[in-house]
Amino acid sequence: MKNLDPLFLVLIMLISFQSAKAQSKSKSIDPTELEVLKKVVTSDSIPTVYFKTIVTDLNQPLSRQLFYLSEFDLCNSLVNLDSVKLRDDERRYIVDRFSNMESQNINKLIRDPKNFSLKQLQGHNWFQISMPVVFRDGKFAIYYSKGAYSGQFILMKNIDGYWRDVCYSSVWSE
Repeated sequence: MKNLDPLFLVLIMLISFQSAKAQSKSKSIDPTELEVLKKVVTSDSIPTVYFKTIVTDLNQPLSRQLFYLSEFDLCNSLVNLDSVKLRDDERRYIVDRFSNMESQNINKLIRDPKNFSLKQLQGHNWFQISMPVVFRDGKFAIYYSKGAYSGQFILMKNIDGYWRDVCYSSVWSE
């Protein structure tokens, strides 16, 4: 019996450490990034985003794909073309943020609307996304989106308080 007491104590400490780690992970997400995530997830009237965020694609971390990204391919008139070029310091910051990302349960991050994401990947009308990274003083955000036939980084801009997709940079497509 006496041998079980220390083992039980270690088990309790391990469980409390894991619980504290999980709570600190969710607390470290920037509120602006949550705002962008909610915009991305709820942009369609029906759920199309898978409930778990991704941190890898093509068997490589997303940060590795970002290392080669210097500008966005397709842009619209919402942005100045010079603003879609990433400076070296911005790319390093974004790569660092993507390097430290962990997969998140979107349903635990976005409470309203409740469970507005897919539980299974069926058919072709679904997307897996990364957590967004906000930069340039909260004016821009970038996230990765992967569907059945392509993967791309998407640049968003906050225009008059609304997040809008403005540019895409394809990583792969079929």
